[in-house]
Amino acid sequence: MKQLVRSRRGMSIAELLIGMVILAIVGMGLTRVMSSQARYFDHQKTSNLARAVSRGPLNRVVSDLRMVEAAGGVMSASASAVTMRVPYAIGVVCGAGPNNTYTHISLLPVDSAMYSGLGYSGYAWRGGDGVYHYVDDNTTKEVGTLSVCNAAQVTSLTAEGARIIRIMPKLDAAATVGTPVFLYRKIRYSFASSTSVPGTIGLFRTRIEDNFSEELSAPYDASAKFRFYVGSNLVAQAAPPSNLATLRGLEMNMTGLSERTPTGATQKKKAPFVTAVFFKNRLN
Repeated sequence: MKQLVRSRRGMSIAELLIGMVILAIVGMGLTRVMSSQARYFDHQKTSNLARAVSRGPLNRVVSDLRMVEAAGGVMSASASAVTMRVPYAIGVVCGAGPNNTYTHISLLPVDSAMYSGLGYSGYAWRGGDGVYHYVDDNTTKEVGTLSVCNAAQVTSLTAEGARIIRIMPKLDAAATVGTPVFLYRKIRYSFASSTSVPGTIGLFRTRIEDNFSEELSAPYDASAKFRFYVGSNLVAQAAPPSNLATLRGLEMNMTGLSERTPTGATQKKKAPFVTAVFFKNRLN
């Protein structure tokens, strides 16, 4: 039986060219899709980075600012910087020591890392009229005697992390047993030229006592600044009041920027962010 052998034809030049053209068209389409997706993800990434600039330090900023006492907590203020007395430990007066030279304070439990941190600047005690009297003194915080507080019938939660301290010179005679007292640090928040992202604006936190400054985040838009709530006004004003005792809160424009311009764009990504913090212990 004879086996028939059939000849097989190969691809012609025309068919090869047509296949290459079709392949090129499909490849161009895929390339455009991939390029579009890469550009989209780059825009998303830079947008997220811009949002992270303002959200990153927010908890730390708010935790400091919301503890500031309304009438005397702000020391200086401008659109680019505010300096405040930030409380970090609160307690009550127990009484004088054995030699009547100290005032013993029973503190409420406080985070040990926060309490032991650097920058102790002084203390404040509240008078009978509700007004706090500030004493700038960073050298007189010492370990006190528990028996002084026990004798004054002030129970101290030492087992839960509370502390007994003594302050010299002793407080005014008006600061009787049970008078509220708090310890504070002088802190300055400021928008200034960034060191981590040169040519942009960064947010800095500075301890006044040792002038230690740290850059919390960067970069920020040129619109980043502080505005001020005065008295009972519901709208923040651009300039700080001449009497800082009338300052009741801060509005913070913390609009963040991306560090670079995303692919295909002409400007850096911007993440608008504005928040406000109102001070505590307001009497009016």
